[in-house]
Formats: sequence, C-alpha cells, structure tokens
Amino acid sequence: MKKLVLLITILLMINNVYSRRDKNNDKSGGETPTPTAGCASAVALAVIELNNVRARIEGTGGSMWQDRANGISDYEIPKRSSNDDPKFTSIYAGALWMGGQDVNGQLKLAAVRFRQSGNDFWPGPLNTTTAEINAATCSKYDKFFGVSRAMVDQFVAWYQAGIDDGVNGTSFQIDDYPGYQIPDEILNWPAHGDISLGQDWHLAPFFDRDGDDFYDPNSGDYPKYDLIGDIDCRTTRDVRLFGDTTILF
Repeated sequence: MKKLVLLITILLMINNVYSRRDKNNDKSGGETPTPTAGCASAVALAVIELNNVRARIEGTGGSMWQDRANGISDYEIPKRSSNDDPKFTSIYAGALWMGGQDVNGQLKLAAVRFRQSGNDFWPGPLNTTTAEINAATCSKYDKFFGVSRAMVDQFVAWYQAGIDDGVNGTSFQIDDYPGYQIPDEILNWPAHGDISLGQDWHLAPFFDRDGDDFYDPNSGDYPKYDLIGDIDCRTTRDVRLFGDTTILF
C-alpha cells in the first residue's frame, strides 16, 4: 500500500502534462469548458495492479478510479482473480483539482466532477511562454507511459555488462542476456518536449549517463529511478522516480 500511495503521489505531482481550458466565448456564463486549440477529449485508460490492488485511471482527462461507462467504482481491494469473484471497492471516484489566481486576481479553477459537465483537462505539454497547445500535441500525449524499476534494473545491468566486456574482453552481455532488446517503454520515454513548439526540453526525468542533456538509451540513458537507494530527499531535490512501477501521463 505504501508503494501504491507513493505512485499516486508521483502521478499527481506531474505538473506539465495538462493543457489549459477556457470558458465558452459567448459570455453567457455557461460552465461547459472548451479546449483552446480544438483538442479532442482525452480517452486514454490504464489499469494499475500492484500488490493486492487494482485501480483504473483516466489521468489524461483528470479523473480516476471510476468505471464511468457503467457508473461503478473500479478500485478493487483485494483485486479479483476473475470476474466471478466478489468485487470489493474502497474508492468510488477521484479527480485532479487545481486552482489559482491570474495576474488580475481572478480565480481560475479546473476541477473535474465525474466528467459529467465537460472536460477541464487535456493531455500534452504546454508552450512555456504562452501556455498554448495544438490539437496534434494533445492527441500525441493522450496515452500513458509506463515503466517499472525491474525493467530499468535489467537494462542498466545489460548495458554495464557491455561496458565491462569492452574493457575486459569478456562476453557477459551476450551470455547473460541472450536476445535482449531495449524495451519500447524505455526507448519511448517522454524525456523531452518539442522546443520548436515552445515546450520544455525536460519533461519526464531521466538519468543522463554521458551528460549531454539528450535522452538516448543506446548511450545508457534510462528513466530516472533511484536504483542505489542512497538519495536523501531532504537535501537532493531533483525529480526522480520511486516505487516499483510508474505510469506517467
């Protein structure tokens, strides 16, 4: 449960993957939000299964835990081994709420309420200057980027074996990891935004083995888990991944 709580905290702290919305321009006071760039509503869906918990998330649209199509909870504790087992749920629904004041002191609030009255969130990194986004970016990021620590551990061990082989003339990489290929989850990790669109260059955290500020798993870079476990978060404040499994959205 501690690992699941930590994972949820990480998901909610990712602050640069939601695009803004505005009220209708008819000035009629309507509450239905519309995307500023013609973005389609987020549809990505993922299921977390850790320890004895199974939970649905629709993070790109701001809502979680609920099976909206059937109007029921989809946060199981303990998780069922089959659909024939009884279903025990502890949370009906959850959502991301964010609010603040603009330069004129006006309150701006994005608060999803079961996604019944429109959408407050769209996926995708914003232009860091104008806070704008385009529909193509929204569509591109309407997905989840999942990776596990075990996957990264194996990648790092495989890569290090290749380095050791080059130094010592051994063949441990081939012998110990026959047929190994870098997983798509590591290859496609969303480390960088598109600077031509004004997006932040640094999105998802990664370990930069060669220090060139460019994410390239073929050069030994990987999603930034604290693999050694010797980081003191009270003094080291850089962003990294924790837990056994991470789903980034």
